[in-house]
Amino acid sequence: MKLEVKSVSFGYTEKNIIEDLNLELTPGIYGLLGPNGAGKSTLIHLLVNNRVPDSGEILWNGSEIRKLGADYRKVLGYKPQQQAVYPEFRVEEFLYYMAELKGISKAQQTDQIRNLLEYLNLTNHCRKRLRALSGGMLQRALFAQALLGDPSFLILDEPTAGLDPLERINMRRLIQEASENRIVLLATHIIEDIGPIAKEILFMDQGKILLKGDMPTLREYFENGRKEGRMNGVEISDEVMVLENLFYELFHAHPHSHA
Repeated sequence: MKLEVKSVSFGYTEKNIIEDLNLELTPGIYGLLGPNGAGKSTLIHLLVNNRVPDSGEILWNGSEIRKLGADYRKVLGYKPQQQAVYPEFRVEEFLYYMAELKGISKAQQTDQIRNLLEYLNLTNHCRKRLRALSGGMLQRALFAQALLGDPSFLILDEPTAGLDPLERINMRRLIQEASENRIVLLATHIIEDIGPIAKEILFMDQGKILLKGDMPTLREYFENGRKEGRMNGVEISDEVMVLENLFYELFHAHPHSHA
């Protein structure tokens, strides 16, 4: 399976938020990192087909996602950063509602939901309203609805936000387990939550993927210095400082000064 973003640009005004972006994802976990305003949320909206690119195309196994329509939605699981739409729903009720929206047959709904509640340790919380859940339990409930239908492509937006250290470790473990035979794109600000489990880390700023690679590649890049003036073929200026700050957090080392 493969997700391809080919020469995609998108903007709400004359200025593009996403600029000629190219990306290829295959099974495994990808970490999407970048400062606020980097274009991460817009990219996610494009990938879940909530927005249509101004130019370029997004392909799932070689077919344009807009043309796939419902067939693409069947392979997609999306966990938003927050859930403020159904605060009065009970956990179980919320999952049945989302299963219905996803077109999962009645015969499959009960088994899937029961299994997910058990897997995510939510069985004893299934009658609680979403607004009454702790941060960790709410993130698990949102993760559960993303896994409904056994999607092949999983997009997780800040899945560890607001969690204490132990809950973050547990969520990281669950994500790693769920990544088997799936493409997982995980957007986060918490670098240590993605470093140990990512197949590849994508650094995004100003609508571009400025740098990407697995941890050994990025560590070597960081330790041996930058290619002068360019990263992954992208001209850089202020982005250098952004990336150095991200590297500093990632490797807990002093960033190189630039002359």
